[in-house]
Amino acid sequence: MVEEIDVNNSDGSEPLPGPQHVPVGPNISAQYFELERQRIFRRVWLQIGRAEAVPNPGDFFVRRLEVLGTSVLVVRGRDGQLRAFHNLCRHRGNRLVNQPHGSARAFTCGFHGWTYDCEGALVGIPLESEFRGCDRAQLGLIPLALDVWEGFIFVHLQTSPETSLRKYLEPISGMLDGFPFAEMELSGWWGATLTANWKTFQDAFIEAYHVLAVHRRSIPDFRADPIVPSAQPLGRHCKLTYYQNLHHKPKPAEALAFKLGSAAFLNVNNTDQLPNRRWPSLNVENRDNWVFDEFVIFPNFHLFLGDGWMLCHEFWPIDVDHTNWQVKYYQRRTTSPAVRIAQEYSKVAMRDAIREDLSTIESTHAAQRSGVMAFMTLSPTLESLIVHHHNTVAGFVKGLDT
Repeated sequence: MVEEIDVNNSDGSEPLPGPQHVPVGPNISAQYFELERQRIFRRVWLQIGRAEAVPNPGDFFVRRLEVLGTSVLVVRGRDGQLRAFHNLCRHRGNRLVNQPHGSARAFTCGFHGWTYDCEGALVGIPLESEFRGCDRAQLGLIPLALDVWEGFIFVHLQTSPETSLRKYLEPISGMLDGFPFAEMELSGWWGATLTANWKTFQDAFIEAYHVLAVHRRSIPDFRADPIVPSAQPLGRHCKLTYYQNLHHKPKPAEALAFKLGSAAFLNVNNTDQLPNRRWPSLNVENRDNWVFDEFVIFPNFHLFLGDGWMLCHEFWPIDVDHTNWQVKYYQRRTTSPAVRIAQEYSKVAMRDAIREDLSTIESTHAAQRSGVMAFMTLSPTLESLIVHHHNTVAGFVKGLDT
């Protein structure tokens, strides 16, 4: 847990919260990671994709979730319902589906030919007479709980979770119910597997303090006028609101792109109607230099929302030292060539900024693995959500979550 240090004010007023010490041990301990696997990831709702990826009966995608030790098959049945199953054949456990996505009328195991329909029922066994007494009804695909919130697909390892998805997402679910996610389309996708603990990886994306150094070339104005984001714990989740320098001087290509169309990342001076349509839970302080809000859904899903775009980060633990990271960038659908130019510029700017963010992750983990540093020293304002996230993890590991 976090240790807080009080710093007395020279004027005799109430002490301000001082630096907070977050232990490094949970980032490098294999034993602690196993507790996280069992007490967090096997007990909470996990976001794994968007419903529009499987729009028609028979459409499917597969996600390998190492932290759960399983591969998950998500398929839309003939009845239009989405279902999730462990991606394994009930005969000998062979991986049933090897393609990452597609469409099928049925799924046939490549080992012995057992076949399952899109609702998970076992519908075919070669030489079935040799399996006397075998009850097909008891040998369908093994399900996971699945629910959808605003187009985001979540799964739960338990088939009957104690907490509904909506309740688990509170208060974020209430803040974003009805948000026009359906107006967005996938614009770019990036991913990588890094040698870093999943918490260390996420830490880099829930504070803006690093912008001063990591993004000193791509966002140079920030150094001249650094702005502290607004941080808000939301139960197990949290929210960070980002602002930027209103005196930013765009590069020529940037100025041209944003002149053509304003629905793009890093463009504060929108001239169309997007700010007037802005969702009430975004930019609640109504500041002119607002850029985006980041909603961190515990344990590993980050949702960034700006004017006309959204960014989805997923941080999937593999083991204590490795994390699979995926990010998807969505932009509002448009038929305007001018707006498309602005969006393409925005996508490239986002990609380059994310590449810069990755530059410190592995070296930080390697340094923590050395064992010479017992704790991180964090700012109670600039890095408060890192503290919040680590405390939430510790609460789950200790069984203190509600």
